[in-house]
Amino acid sequence: MQRLPQQGLPIRLRATAILASVGAATSIVLLGGCGGNASEATTSTATSTTAARQAGAAGNRPPCYPMCRGAELMHANLSNADLTRANLSIADLTRANLSGASLSGANLLAANLSDANLTGALLRLADLSGANLKGADLTDANLSGAKVDRVVWSNTTCPNGTVTNTGCRT
Repeated sequence: MQRLPQQGLPIRLRATAILASVGAATSIVLLGGCGGNASEATTSTATSTTAARQAGAAGNRPPCYPMCRGAELMHANLSNADLTRANLSIADLTRANLSGASLSGANLLAANLSDANLTGALLRLADLSGANLKGADLTDANLSGAKVDRVVWSNTTCPNGTVTNTGCRT
């Protein structure tokens, strides 16, 4: 067990870390073995990005990529990340920042994207079937060919800037 500088929080360096910024705090989500198994995830909090990076955080792409099924990525900053063909089925991406991210061909089946920032995201041919997009912002996102069956649309901002409770055009 190592300790984060400045905080004394225990972490396991054999685990892989995701850096997620929320306000002034930075969270490190540690995934045992990158399998995306949410039951193996633990979270610690540091007060500086530098301390988090020293703990082994791996850029903007989650370490579970491409297999992030069921991953807990709430509040994660994945802006401009390349998540092409990632399996994010049943992942919790509540309030995640995915602005400008490439999610082409991604599996987002039953993912929770409530209140997520997807502005300018590339979701071409992504499978969003059964996803929760309540309060999500899809302004300027590309949904060409995306599967949107059974999506929860509630106060969702569509690519053209309109707010809907019934669905956006793909």
